[in-house]
Amino acid sequence: MARCFSIFLALFLAIYGNQAVFATEQEEPPLSGIAAGPVIVSHIALILPLESPAFAEAANVVKAGFEVAAQRGQALPVSIRLYPTNDEPLDILMNYHHAIASGAVFVVGPLTRDGVSAIASSEKLAIPTLTLNTADSNTPLPRNLYLFGLQTDTEANQIAQLAAQQGRNHAVVIGDDSALSRRLQNAFIQRWQDESGHTAQLYRYTDNSVLLQQLRDLTVGAERLVFLALDAAKSRIVRPYLDLETPVYATSQIFTGSGNFLLNNDLEGIRFLDMPWLLQPDHPAVMAYRHANSPRSTEMERLYALGIDAFRLMTNLLQWQSADQIAFDGVTGNIRFSPPNLFVREPVPAQFTQGKAQLITTPGNISEDERQ
Repeated sequence: MARCFSIFLALFLAIYGNQAVFATEQEEPPLSGIAAGPVIVSHIALILPLESPAFAEAANVVKAGFEVAAQRGQALPVSIRLYPTNDEPLDILMNYHHAIASGAVFVVGPLTRDGVSAIASSEKLAIPTLTLNTADSNTPLPRNLYLFGLQTDTEANQIAQLAAQQGRNHAVVIGDDSALSRRLQNAFIQRWQDESGHTAQLYRYTDNSVLLQQLRDLTVGAERLVFLALDAAKSRIVRPYLDLETPVYATSQIFTGSGNFLLNNDLEGIRFLDMPWLLQPDHPAVMAYRHANSPRSTEMERLYALGIDAFRLMTNLLQWQSADQIAFDGVTGNIRFSPPNLFVREPVPAQFTQGKAQLITTPGNISEDERQ
């Protein structure tokens, strides 16, 4: 299927030449004598929730990253057409099928979990689709569906692999009752306990200083380490109560930027994973793409980087290779395919040292296939 698709694109390019890099649906010229209906032009569809009050900012930042990568990359054989949606799964699904009916030969998106789940519920997809998030369902995914995104629960899995290199066998997992924290807790514990002899216990987050005092005794010991399934603000509250000799790990949500020196100082010694875009300004791929003139939040910078690597990954899928042959050093991390449907990001390990995020080297790596 992938080979036939590539042959189609090569023939299209040979016959029609390069098209405009980026277009919206409204920019397609009307065909005279044709009644109302979709304009059928071969194109790549970019589906983003630009009309959603909750996700419009994020969608615009992903779009900006996608565009800057498109401007720098080689000309595509077809144009890119933007399909703005809200965040309702039905609206996303309708736009997805509208894109196909309008001639889309490849789809990038949706961005939200609910939107991806709606697409993933199809038994069969007519064209290759690269989503920018993961699906909530554990049911088998259809062929032609590829998952890519910034899932921090995947990071929790990778952090567990990194932590296992310490040679300790008991993890104290501290989290709250939010949906994200629960996913992080489950992902870390599942991967941690895959190792023979590894045990874990949960501690529910509280800002009560009396209850937090229990953490000192709970985290002391040569066989123990800590995983924080918490954001930066809650981690700063917890950090002073942890044993200073015990290794502490967290995901990228703990890192709010290199400029927050005083806040980062409260996270001394914590090890985490994040993308080269934020931690390695001298990384070749990072230097290749321009940053925004006006500063963005760390969260928005990650989405901008997602847009860049989504475009790069799409161009790889359009070439003469199967998914399992794709691997490249992206601005979001080392990217590779993990069958049957997932593109994994391998971020960079770092540690807070005197208020700064410093890259660290590890004796191994975190490149094993993810089990989702």
